[in-house]
Amino acid sequence: MPDAPNIQQLFPDRVFTECCRIEDKHYALHREEATVVKKAVASRRNEFGAGRMCARSALESLGIQECVLARKSDGSTAWPPGIVGAISHTDSWCGAAVARQSDYLGVGFDIETADRVTRSIAKRVLTDSEMDWVGRQAADESRKWFTLIFSAKESIYKCLSPLVGKGARFHDAEIIPHADGFSFKVRLTDKITSRIPSFSSLRGRYLLYEGEVFTGIVLIK
Repeated sequence: MPDAPNIQQLFPDRVFTECCRIEDKHYALHREEATVVKKAVASRRNEFGAGRMCARSALESLGIQECVLARKSDGSTAWPPGIVGAISHTDSWCGAAVARQSDYLGVGFDIETADRVTRSIAKRVLTDSEMDWVGRQAADESRKWFTLIFSAKESIYKCLSPLVGKGARFHDAEIIPHADGFSFKVRLTDKITSRIPSFSSLRGRYLLYEGEVFTGIVLIK
């Protein structure tokens, strides 16, 4: 879509993405999808509809046409069989990333407004090491880095959910942004690695665009 960030660069081959700006217009939903937001305000319906639109567009790259993307009881998206993926949005942007489970065990994707995470929020979400790292960066960029780390953790938990469910917490992953300016390394706690021992160390990518932070990560088989 025109004037949209290239979120494909957040992922390796065989992950398919779509991203769009959320505008004040109606997005077509299937009946089962519309039920989820029938009592929501217009902005929420637009966000939800844009997410489903992006996801369906990405799924078309896998040959999956016009599927219904209902919501499971835990609030996550009910992907078609054999598919892993993630949807995320802010007030302005929405996007989705999908892949076949035969290629990746999980896909994580998240968008956050860059100044969303304040220091008080960060103290509850970031580990001491992460807070120390942000403290060594330029003071006027602290909120950006707080938000990046928060977003990376959100992507990680979406990515891990097919394997560990909702059991992961913010301090179960530690983010180490890389000096290259577009990637981050992840250290997982023993609580998580005991369930997925081959993934004690992961690497994801991030993108800054128009005041938004986009993060993505995959679990490679």
